[in-house]
Amino acid sequence: MMKLLIATALTAVVCAANANAQNYEGQSQSIIKEVSLTTPFKERTEPKPTIQIGSTIGIARLDKGRLIYAPMAELRDWASLDNHSGATFAPVSPVAFHNNFPNAAVNKRASDNKLDEIRITASDLRMDYVLIYGMGSDAQWGSFGGKAMAETGFIYEQNEISPRGAVKAVLVNTYTGQVYGTVTSDEIEFNINDLTGKFNTLINTLTAEHLPKQA
Repeated sequence: MMKLLIATALTAVVCAANANAQNYEGQSQSIIKEVSLTTPFKERTEPKPTIQIGSTIGIARLDKGRLIYAPMAELRDWASLDNHSGATFAPVSPVAFHNNFPNAAVNKRASDNKLDEIRITASDLRMDYVLIYGMGSDAQWGSFGGKAMAETGFIYEQNEISPRGAVKAVLVNTYTGQVYGTVTSDEIEFNINDLTGKFNTLINTLTAEHLPKQA
């Protein structure tokens, strides 16, 4: 009699297990079917950088990767752009830079983060963006200020190659380090008017979304 009760109990357990398995399988198929009918997730895309009208843009001149005072002729070109742009331009002072980051002591290695230190200095000066530019060895392919783009400390589109030019300028957000654009020019024999003109076009593009739409 005891064997009959055990057999009956085992049969009931097996039947219940089979029923649960079928129910679970049915629910799984239903979930899979429901998921297959939904729209797949789209890849996340970063918003296009924009510049607010009235922003302050710092001007930082490089020489072999180091911040220097811009020559007077170049400052006149930037001052001319300042008069015709919706942004305000102001030089990033090497004095302010060295107050933040004193020169390394004799026989000690200088910092490898000069470019990012320029950005930080511009941020301390309450500049919204900083335009860093240089010539010759500072304006080579895939690099800037003598550094590979991956070593600048800036955030940039890695699928874009930084072009070469006789002079190259990079516009950077001082708070985030994001590169907003790169401009190059090969016309620097007498002045940098061609560079400032191209940069003005970049500014107009980045501020376009903030301008009132025409009826």
